[in-house]
Formats: sequence, C-alpha cells, structure tokens
Amino acid sequence: MELTIDRLTKQYKNKIAVDRFSINLKEGIYGLLGANGAGKTTLMRMLCDIQKPTSGQIKYNGKDIKDLGENYREILGYLPQDFGYYPDFTAYDFLMYVSALKGLTKETAKMRVNELLKTVGLENEKKQKIKTFSGGMKQRIGIAQAVLNNPKILILDEPTAGLDPKERINFRKLISSFSRDKIVILSTHIVSDIEYIADEIIVMKSGNKLLEGTPEELLNEFKNKVWKCIVYDKNELEILSKNYCIVNMHQENNHTELRIVSNTKPNSNATNALPNLEDLYLAYFQDSERR
Repeated sequence: MELTIDRLTKQYKNKIAVDRFSINLKEGIYGLLGANGAGKTTLMRMLCDIQKPTSGQIKYNGKDIKDLGENYREILGYLPQDFGYYPDFTAYDFLMYVSALKGLTKETAKMRVNELLKTVGLENEKKQKIKTFSGGMKQRIGIAQAVLNNPKILILDEPTAGLDPKERINFRKLISSFSRDKIVILSTHIVSDIEYIADEIIVMKSGNKLLEGTPEELLNEFKNKVWKCIVYDKNELEILSKNYCIVNMHQENNHTELRIVSNTKPNSNATNALPNLEDLYLAYFQDSERR
C-alpha cells in the first residue's frame, strides 16, 4: 500500500497554501507537525479529495485518485478539524446514519457500530444524545465514524484540539489501536500528540515540507544544540532572550534556569541537554509563535 504526493500545490489568488509538497507514504502513523496556518488542513482536504489541487498529483498504489473516484473515497476515513454531528442524535443512531452513508448493510452496520462504541468506551452511553457529551466523548464518536468502513487511509486533522491532557492521552491510545495495516496521517500543532505514537514526523511551514524522518532521525540533528544554563543577572537574561531560542524559563529565588536551542554555547555555565520534539518545534516556529 502506497500513497504518493507529487509536487502538490494549492493557490488561492495571491496566497500559496501548499507549495509543491511531495512525499511517499506507506503503512504507519505519520505526524504532520506545524503551526496554525502552515497549510496542514488544506493538505488534508486535498488528500481526502474534498479540495482540488492547483497542480500536482495524489496517487494511491500508482493510480491518480481523480481516476479512482469513488473507489478511493471508499478506503478513506476522515476526522476533520471541525467535526460536524447532529446534536439530537444518540451516539448509536448517529453512527448507524453514517454507516448508511458509507454503504454498509444494516446487519454489518449494527455489528460494526456496537463494536466501535465498545472500543471507544461509549458502550454505556450509546443511547445518550451527542449534545450531552463532553469534548473528549465527541472526539471519540468522531474517530468511530472515521473508521466505520475500516479504511486503508485514516486522516485526522487536529483531533485533540480542545481536549484536556487526560483526554489527549486516551485519544492517542485509540489512534494507535486503529493504526494497524493503515496509513494514518495525524495533523497537529501539539507536539505531545505525535511524540510517542508517530513512526515518522513531517514538519510543515508556510505550505512547504521542512523536515521528514523518524523522531530519532530528526532529534539526532539537534544533538549538542540544546542547552541548560543558569542566569543570575537580569541584563544577561534580556540579552539571551533577545538573541536565542528560549524553549523554557524557570524562575528561582536568585536566578533563572533556561533551556535554549543554539548552535553555539549561549553562556559560560551552559551544559548540553538531550533534545526533544518540543525543542525542534520551537526552533523552527519561534517566529510564528512570537507573532
């Protein structure tokens, strides 16, 4: 199984949202990491054949998805950033409705819906109306509707937005449980969403692919570039804050502890620290974050 994105571009008048994006995806979980406005959602929508590219191609197993048409959409599962649902539907009725839209027979749909409600931990709430659900429960319904047809390609756009830390952890476990024998693309700007579950990470900025690789490969590039240092003088703190990428700042009684990403040693008492994905993210997106 292979999904090939070849020089994919989407332009809106004078703005290029996705710029000649190319990558080759096989089975596994891919974390698409980028700040808001990086072009992630536009890319996801083109992969789902909801938006048409200005130029470039998307191929599934060597065939253009435009030629595959409905056959391509049948192997897709999609959880958009703004997941729409009918608030007065119960969880069970909503999933049965989506099953009908996806062409499942009634008997198959009943088995699949009950199975998924159990998997996502909503078996006891299946007769409750969705409007009474918490944000985390609604997202669990969202992932259930996305995998009803047992898709080969599962696309999740900012799936943990608005969830608390516990709900995010549970949601990541769900994604891992559904990922077997699939291409899973998880778009996010929350580093922890993909740090422990992604087989590969794709870093996207201003419509372009900046980096691609396993977490280990990407972090290896930051070896000896992350520093911990202690600052006692306020003037020195201001200078460091102005000239370096500060990942973390912790105030103590008479000093400040800093975590800095830099090619060079930022001050005399700085020592190297093991890099993590948050260091990588802030190093590439500090300008966007400041804005």
